[in-house]
Order: sequence, then C-alpha cells, then structure tokens
Amino acid sequence: MSNSNAQPKADSFLLWLRRLSLPSLQSHRARLLYLFTLLGLGTLIVYATGGTSFAYPYLLLIPIVLAANWYHLRGALLMSIAAGFAVGPWMPMQVLTGEMQPTANWVARLLLYGFIGLFVGLLFQRLNQNNRILMGAMGTDPRTGLPNQGALDSDLGRLLPQMTSGRRVDQRASSLAMLLIQVTDLNEVLEAMGTNAADELVGGLARKLKEDTPKILDVYRFGGNELIATVGHIDQESLTSVVDRIADLGEEMWELQGIPVRIQLAVGSYISTPPHIDSQEMIRRVHTALLAARDRNQFYCPYDATQEKSSVDRMLLISNLRKGLRNHELELFYQPKICLETGQSCGSEALLRWRQADGGHIAPGLFMPKVENTTLIAPVTRFVVQQSLTFLQQHPEQTVSVNFAVRNLFDKELLFDLPLMLDQAGIDPGQMEIEITERALINNPELARVIIGELRSLGFQVSLDDFGTGYSSFAYLKHLPLTGLKIDRAFVKDLEHEPRARQLMQCMVDVANALNLSVTAEGVENELQARILRDMGCQQAQGFLFARPMPLDQIRNWRPRLQ
Repeated sequence: MSNSNAQPKADSFLLWLRRLSLPSLQSHRARLLYLFTLLGLGTLIVYATGGTSFAYPYLLLIPIVLAANWYHLRGALLMSIAAGFAVGPWMPMQVLTGEMQPTANWVARLLLYGFIGLFVGLLFQRLNQNNRILMGAMGTDPRTGLPNQGALDSDLGRLLPQMTSGRRVDQRASSLAMLLIQVTDLNEVLEAMGTNAADELVGGLARKLKEDTPKILDVYRFGGNELIATVGHIDQESLTSVVDRIADLGEEMWELQGIPVRIQLAVGSYISTPPHIDSQEMIRRVHTALLAARDRNQFYCPYDATQEKSSVDRMLLISNLRKGLRNHELELFYQPKICLETGQSCGSEALLRWRQADGGHIAPGLFMPKVENTTLIAPVTRFVVQQSLTFLQQHPEQTVSVNFAVRNLFDKELLFDLPLMLDQAGIDPGQMEIEITERALINNPELARVIIGELRSLGFQVSLDDFGTGYSSFAYLKHLPLTGLKIDRAFVKDLEHEPRARQLMQCMVDVANALNLSVTAEGVENELQARILRDMGCQQAQGFLFARPMPLDQIRNWRPRLQ
C-alpha cells in the first residue's frame, strides 16, 4: 500500500491518535511498523507461553482492530490473514512436545480472524464515513456552503506545523499569506433585502474571487460580513495583484433580487514565512491590519508591527470613552451659523467634546473617527441628540445641526426613537438639521435615499456635509430629498487669491440655489471670504470669523459681530 494512498485515510484519525499520545504514529510508515511489531510480539507471546493450545493467540486481535481503525476493511482483512498465518501451520500446538496443530485448527482460527477483521473493518469504515460527513458539516457555513472558521483552523493547524518543520506541502507552501476581506456595508444589504440576499452576496464574492484568482488556495467565511482568503508561496509585491482583483470586485455591480448593488470592501493582509506563527496569531495580525485600513479610511492595508500600538490605543480609547459617557465627561459645544445677508445667527452646529480631568477637552476629530466604526456610536449619538434638545428648549428661535455617522443613518432603532425624543421635549422636528456625509451615500445610495425621505416626511432638515470632497457629489443632488449643502472648508480657504477656486465655489452655489437648497460655507476665517460668499449668493457661513465652538453657558450671551 503506497504512502499517497494511505495518508488521507490516516489523517482522518489524527485526533484519535493524539488521544493515544502516540505522535510517532502519525505517519504511514510508523503505523505499519507499529502494527507488525504488535503482530510479532503477539506471535512471540503465543510461542513463549506454550503454543496455540492456550488462549494467547487472541492477543493478535489487537493489531487486527488497529488495522481496521487506520486502514478500514482492506487493512483489517490483510492483517487478519497475516495474523492467521503467524499462528498457523508453523506454530506448534504444544511447544514442549513439538506437537503441531491440525490443519482444521489453524484454518478455523484464520477464518475466525477473517470474520472479525471483516466485521471491525466494515464498522470502522462506516464510522469513518459518518465522521467525514460530520466534520464536513462542522467545517462548512450552512448559509453559503463555504468553508468556515472551523475549516480554516483545521487547515492552518495542518499546514503551518509542516511548513515550520521544513516539509513542503506543495510548491506554493513556503510562505502563506492571509487576506481578511470585510464587506463593510453588508448590514445595509441585510436590513434592506434580508439574510438570503446578504448570504448570496458573500457566497458569490467568495466564489468569484477563487475562480478569478488562481493563486488563492481557499476562501473561508470568517464571520457574517468577513471572508478570509489564503494564498500560498507569495510575497508582498505579488500579493498586490490579488488585492487589485479584490478591488475590481468591489467596483462591480452585484444583482441581488433583481436590484443592482455596489458593495464597499476593506482588506487587511499578513504574510507568514518560516518559522511560522500559530494560526490564531495569524488571524489576530490580519485583523489588526484590517482595523488599520478602516481607521485610515483606506481600502487596503498590510500588517505592520507599528499597528499593534494603534490597536491597543484604540481599545483603550473606546474603553475610556464608554466610562466617560457613563461619568458625564462628554459635553456639547455649539458653533453658530450666520446668515450672510442679515448678519444674524440662524442656527448652530452641535460639536462633541470630551472633558479631561485637567479641565481640557479632546476635540472630536481625535476620537470620533474611531468611534464611528463601533457600536459605541449609537449611545454617543443619542447623547448628542438629547443635549441638543436642551439647547433648543432654551433657544426656541434657533435650529441645531447634529452629525450622523454612517451607522446612525442605518440604525433602525435610533431612527424610530428620534421623533419620540423630540416629541417628549416639545421640539418641532424642523428645528433639527441632520448632517450626513457622502460616505453614507456611497455604500448604499438607494437605501440612503429612502431613509432621508422618511426623515424629511417627519419634518427634519437633512443636509449633505463636506460637499465637494466626493467624486460624484453632484449626482446625488438629483435624487436625494436634501434641504441643504455644507461646502467643505477646502473650497473656502483659497477664495481671495485663486480665480479657479471662486469659479468652482460659484458653480456649487448656483447648482444648490437652482435646486432650492440652502448653502452653508464652512471654515470662513476673514471678512473678505464672507463678502465673496455673500456676493455669490451663499446664504449661510460658519467659521472662526464669527465664533469658535462654545459651551452652552457661553452661547447664551453670544451676539454676532458681522457688520
């Protein structure tokens, strides 16, 4: 029996062998050596104890059962024949007298061994088949048919020790790369179309990736919205071509239930070379790389040791912010918006600040980008809304703008509770403006359009924040029921000395006015900028020229200074 034929059968019982604490038996050759050693020892014992007239010949049933376990029916029958002849015609019945066995005696024993070998061989063969079915089910995601995390752990547990010991599994196995691919907007697909559509999308992405990228060994479903791909014998430069193919898949339109959908992907990678780390450490490192990509708003990021500190810092920041929310360390500052025509305040934007023990504050830009990608964004946004309602109760003539992250826009529970919170506070929804970024629209523009329409029907104002920074911002204006635009400060800072900046700003203001949308320019820092914007037809402005963000007790006494 060849090594290549026996090895797959033997691998099915690695767990059983480990329980026997016989690691040396994990190879085909060692198993055969062990079996024939038992056979020889059993034969010697029979001879040393006086021959076949005693009960010791039945010791040879042990190698028969083990052969059935390892090699099933064929192995059991071959070992039965070997055992039958080992204590057959050449083995005396009485060693002391030299009396040999009658032929009928040893033939009957041979047949008995053969019957027992047949029975236990069939038994272990059936058990092995059931074991394969069970292990296959345990290693398969039932929703998509893809191998799951259990299969990944099993495959890595088999590959990595062999590669570490220098044994080549195949020509691609000297190095092993792992890619963690996250469908960042799968929850939106799930909420809009259901679990079947989400599973169809993940399964289709995995199969397309494996079909189009021959270097990929396998693709596993690691979580609800995550896939792990393994790539053998590859370096970082060659891995780039695989990542480029993943990027192309992210740009393709996927048809789900007759609706075209474009997905948003994020990818992290890690390449392991001998001596290899264990599988769990590989998974942890590739997950660290994915988090780095999400934090940097990048599509792809390879693992780097410097990311470890960032991951620890992120965990500490989120943990401390949770405590800060419970301990009332968060507070809102308000930055007024000015009507450029009258010079009067026409509302304020609510900006979150995190108060420190020394009395200082942490600006939201230092922690909100990390919070927006976690479940903590939900209670933080609820806090902002609740505090904004207190501001409106004290300033009923004002409006307040609240920033919504991507998760907030698709948070059904928050959207359901929002009008109830305003009703309990006695605030008209028209006094609250919800600012969303273009990133919330890119992920799922059709669902975003529906949600914005629902908010508008409830009476809320909805504006597009940081307008102009996205590659297709104008395309959204035709379809989305927005009430206003906030033009990013990047288009304001060069108005005084760059004609092209003024032409671009004029174009954006004209388009907004044509669509009956209010226009707010951010980052206005001097009076010349304010004058240029007013002459262009921009209605509102916000910036340090008018006021810096202020806590609630200061904004009560604040008065605009624009002449």
